[in-house]
Amino acid sequence: MTMHIVVEPGSYGCHNMGDVAMMQVAVVRLNELWPHARIEVVTDCSERLSHFCPSATSLSVEARNDWLSGQSLISNLCRKLPIGIPTPIQKLERLLWSRFPEVTELEVTLKAAILRRPHPSPSSFRKRLTEADLMVMSGAGILNDAFADSACPLLDELEFVLRAGIPVVAFGRGIGPITEPVLLAKARAVLPRLKLIGLREGRAGFTFLRSLGVPKERIFVTGDDAIELAYTRRPDSPGSLVGINLRLANYAETDENTIGMLREPLQLAVQALNSSLLPVPISFHKSDSDVVSIGRILNSAIHDPQTEVKCPEDVIRLIGLCRVVVTGSYHGGVFALAQGIPVVALIHSSYYEHKFTGLQEQFPGGCRILDLRRPVTSGDIQHAIHDAWKSADTIRGPLLTSAARQVELSRAAYQSARSLFPQESDS
Repeated sequence: MTMHIVVEPGSYGCHNMGDVAMMQVAVVRLNELWPHARIEVVTDCSERLSHFCPSATSLSVEARNDWLSGQSLISNLCRKLPIGIPTPIQKLERLLWSRFPEVTELEVTLKAAILRRPHPSPSSFRKRLTEADLMVMSGAGILNDAFADSACPLLDELEFVLRAGIPVVAFGRGIGPITEPVLLAKARAVLPRLKLIGLREGRAGFTFLRSLGVPKERIFVTGDDAIELAYTRRPDSPGSLVGINLRLANYAETDENTIGMLREPLQLAVQALNSSLLPVPISFHKSDSDVVSIGRILNSAIHDPQTEVKCPEDVIRLIGLCRVVVTGSYHGGVFALAQGIPVVALIHSSYYEHKFTGLQEQFPGGCRILDLRRPVTSGDIQHAIHDAWKSADTIRGPLLTSAARQVELSRAAYQSARSLFPQESDS
């Protein structure tokens, strides 16, 4: 019997090169474990998926979202009801959605007819899920308060899959912080039922999962899946440039003041080092494009990303030209550290504090954190860059050792998923 695997990447447009890298690694490894598997990836861009993962086929994220939106059939009514009444109504609605999805799908169909728009079938999407032998959550750090609006539907989707008796595994996950009550309740109900969870970091994620009731034998601290992609493409020696990445986004809690704080000290630092700044964009989403924010720091437009960066390997190659990388995005740090390049990480939110302190623990000595929520002087910024620059030669070996170890642990976690199907011949 041929394995049928559904990959839920959590990021659907293939516009973030970090998310794409994790998805690529996941699909390649799954193909290695089950060479003849049918692998379907949830996406809103089948063309880009075919480019990045030619062995995979697409599942419509629009159909997924229409299906999951069925839980809000009477949400507008609930907002108008007296306090205390919506809760039992919402419980009834959730019961209808989970047990009788054909009822809630009627709303989606009616809306599509009224709006006269194409209507991808939620029932077809559900059918593909229930026909799968395995669901894989690949990378993406959306299981946290900053992305609660996306994380809650994801957990609802997993709940449906688990109820159908299909095993679910997760790799390269960033989890937490979670304090939002609804999201926390969903996480506590769903995550302990996953067969295994591979974490990007063990500093906070392991303890948090244990607090939710996840058995410790199902938790693997592996590092980020994308590490292997960068590690195998590392240069023979450190570069001579200072890479710069900045993410202006609500979830990063950064704004124009962040740019003003960084622009001058960055220029002074590279001048003193007789170097120059090299843009290393990761995200190309219109809403949080690194290209735009980096251009503002440099006071000039940078190259069209479509001519400069077309895939994760392009970003990795650019970072390989650097001796130090200053980054406000998590995967800017991953791609650098995995190549033995020290990082100065910029944080301005609890979300990124969680991500970068975890990355710092995974790569000891390689990640200096600048907390921009506190008073930081131009001298502090310059010193962090100079210190990282001086350490580049000596820290390279230990960083590469850390990267190699995480690749090994990550691959071992995938092998554990293979052991869930000991009789599967994949013929």
